[in-house]
Amino acid sequence: MTTDDNKRKKNTAILPTDPIAEAGRKIFARQLRRMLSHEAGSRTGDDIESVHQMRVAIRRMRSLFNLIGPHYRRKTVAEYERGLREIARALGAIRDLDVLILDMQVFGAELPLESRDALDSVVATLEERRSASRIRLNKHFDSKRYARFVRRFRRLTKRAGRGARKVKQEETPHQLRHVLPLLLHAGLARVKAYDAVLPAADDATLHALRVEYKQLRYALEFFQPILGSSSATFLAQVKAMQEILGRINDIAVFIEYVNDLDGLTDEQRAIRDSYIGARDAELIGLRAQFNSAWTRFNKRASQRLFSDSLLVLR
Repeated sequence: MTTDDNKRKKNTAILPTDPIAEAGRKIFARQLRRMLSHEAGSRTGDDIESVHQMRVAIRRMRSLFNLIGPHYRRKTVAEYERGLREIARALGAIRDLDVLILDMQVFGAELPLESRDALDSVVATLEERRSASRIRLNKHFDSKRYARFVRRFRRLTKRAGRGARKVKQEETPHQLRHVLPLLLHAGLARVKAYDAVLPAADDATLHALRVEYKQLRYALEFFQPILGSSSATFLAQVKAMQEILGRINDIAVFIEYVNDLDGLTDEQRAIRDSYIGARDAELIGLRAQFNSAWTRFNKRASQRLFSDSLLVLR
């Protein structure tokens, strides 16, 4: 590691005594670099992971604004949330198709040879839509609005205190070690509150729960360097829950998308219906898997991992 790398690591390390807005600035700086590092790949589409990773970085930044936004000026939050939302929307149109196309290709590999031409033609239609979405994405990347957003966001991440609300009284809770436990407990409470509607929840409710799990996961990942060692095990459980719910949500999106395809031939409709049937069968297993995992997640041993991870914050 070079001297510059060591200096950057020291300057961006999160400390328990950091004002929470300052800790946020450090996290935003890392996530912005990650976002921009995947812009070139997202433009070309040579590797579908570029769009995915750029989108994840944006989701994390939006999640962080949602978590600690009150510690920044309202105008600052509104400006950067708007910019991130615009990029996320353009990337999302491509990412949904990336995942759907890949899923259909995996499904097609199990089909008899005589059925694959019909599936390939459906996939070709999806690829045309993806190409159109990428043109719109690149148009946004080339816009003055995007360049201005990146330029201003970089300035925010490079100067301590920029965009942050002023702390009027030193005794007001604002240090990370004082504020973070409340934020994490609130995130866990929002997840656990779904116990009132499970296991009979519909897809929309499970999607909302997935979002809450994702918010909790990101918060734990952001601040894991200053949490206790038990946070790693608890975070792994949160990730596992989110992944199950993520697949359930993906399938719901897939089914809705292919159901809306127009102008299909009889063969193409038959392949589409076969694909939907396979995904419906998968959903049954995923829901059973989720219900078992939910029971384990809510056991006392799991919750103790969460509580122990906060004991170092004092």
